Amino acid sequence: MNALLGRYGGMILTFVIWAAVFYFLLILPNKKKQKKHQEMIDSLKPGVEVITSGGIKGTVSSITPEFIQVKVDKGVNLTMTRSSIVRVLN
Repeated sequence: MNALLGRYGGMILTFVIWAAVFYFLLILPNKKKQKKHQEMIDSLKPGVEVITSGGIKGTVSSITPEFIQVKVDKGVNLTMTRSSIVRVLN
């Protein structure tokens, strides 16, 4: 067992270091970004101006657990998934 660790110890250590670097540089920042986006979506309420992933600017008129309705002009409401909101303007 000890000879096996001595032979492959450097390789195992290198793998562990690369896994840690990968986690801290790629996975952790992405998790933080997703959490921030989810908090923004959860805080939406009617009357808030938003921009969608398609670049459409509008005002939230109603929210359901799955969808959001955005008013873009008089009499024009678009229904889309909640995740398609990328930015809140006010």
